[in-house]
Amino acid sequence: MLKNILTNIGRSTISFLNAVGKLTVMTITSIISVKKIHIYIDQVIENFIYIGRDSLPLLVGSAAFMGLVVGLQIGTGAGPFTPSWVEGGIVIKLVLLEMGPIIFGLLLAGRVSAGISSEIGEMNVTEQIDALRTAAINPVEYIVMPRVLAGMLAVPMLIIWGDIISILFSYVSLYIVVGLTWPGFVKGMRSAFIPTDMYTSVIKGFIFGIVITSLGCYFGLQAEHGAKGVGRATTSSVIWASIVIITFDYVISAALVFVW
Repeated sequence: MLKNILTNIGRSTISFLNAVGKLTVMTITSIISVKKIHIYIDQVIENFIYIGRDSLPLLVGSAAFMGLVVGLQIGTGAGPFTPSWVEGGIVIKLVLLEMGPIIFGLLLAGRVSAGISSEIGEMNVTEQIDALRTAAINPVEYIVMPRVLAGMLAVPMLIIWGDIISILFSYVSLYIVVGLTWPGFVKGMRSAFIPTDMYTSVIKGFIFGIVITSLGCYFGLQAEHGAKGVGRATTSSVIWASIVIITFDYVISAALVFVW
């Protein structure tokens, strides 16, 4: 019994490390392939529109309600002797450092990573990827690189927009709950804000963009066995993108504590 358990653990570990190695090689190769952007610029623009512009409605709606919830919780949770203007500083810290990047990152993982994985998975099971190789076209350069590059550019922009919208709607909520004035809210933000807070949000967005797109591409390229295989690949891409985003959020936050 113990031998079987250890054998299964060993096989799972080897399989996991093998997958991580393939994913790492694919991601690094796609980033190196950015030097050929002039050849695939149309694909980059197309994916930038898909990841960026097409995600705006989801992001704006989610950011607005997240801001309302943050304002409500902070407004009702503050003590009676806490100056109301302090809540503006709490909002900007909470949104820029944690709530914004991780919530929007998870939302984009559900939409973008799933979409990329299903699209590439369908190409793979219908042998379109093999056709590209037959035509001497590198699938990583043609398929993966434009999506990873678009994610690196679009996701930080989306997170910044989401942060701004969340902060504005947090003020609306605080105004309704505790009657906080706009000058007081701005005073609180100015007292707490430091430039590195914004840098942290952008850095997380940049890395999350790579994670979301590269995992979507990887699982799409691994899809097989028809529609069920594409479905499993799509599910796996969302699950693993979410896990990696949560893990990297902690790692990045912990690392930047020492950097800043």
